[in-house]
Amino acid sequence: MKRREAVYKIGALMGTSISAPLLFSLLNGCTTTSSDRVSVLYTEEQKELIAEIAELIIPATDTPGAKEAKVPEFIMLMLADCYTEADRKRFLNGLNELEQTAEKKYDRSFLECDQNQQLTLLTLEEASSNASLERQEKARAQAATQAEKEQEPELPFFAIIKELTIAGYFTSEIGATKALAYEAVPGHFRGSEPLKPGQKAWAVI
Repeated sequence: MKRREAVYKIGALMGTSISAPLLFSLLNGCTTTSSDRVSVLYTEEQKELIAEIAELIIPATDTPGAKEAKVPEFIMLMLADCYTEADRKRFLNGLNELEQTAEKKYDRSFLECDQNQQLTLLTLEEASSNASLERQEKARAQAATQAEKEQEPELPFFAIIKELTIAGYFTSEIGATKALAYEAVPGHFRGSEPLKPGQKAWAVI
């Protein structure tokens, strides 16, 4: 499967379009980031927080979760290499705001909350993220100039971490071979093939 086809399939799995930074990086690749730079960009608490959120988005069930697929590392590298400084700042601010919300709502940090509390907090984040994207889309639709209409939206924190988690997982070896039905050397093309109940989607790399 060509990389462009894989990107389109990831978009279908996400149920939405892929943001420009993620699309560019998946199609063209990123620069190599040293572990030293990643260490400077994120505190240990932020690394733990990113890992926990990714695992909540794609938890381990009968297939491995985000942590086992090394998705947190993927998220941090992508943000460091492929996203703008403004995107990174918005993302890290979002992490801090999530912590503040957890303290206000439950009088404890996000990592100290139980899973139901964490899921409640992330549901609130997703609702806020969706509302922000809807406002931006409405503003673009009503814009006076073509440049304003074509302006890329400013992705909220949760939109960034959700798309990176999904992209990282389903382009990983674990995601492609265990969460999807992997076939290294496919046979002839069948444009319409019925799936059995519970059949996994296909991944061919």
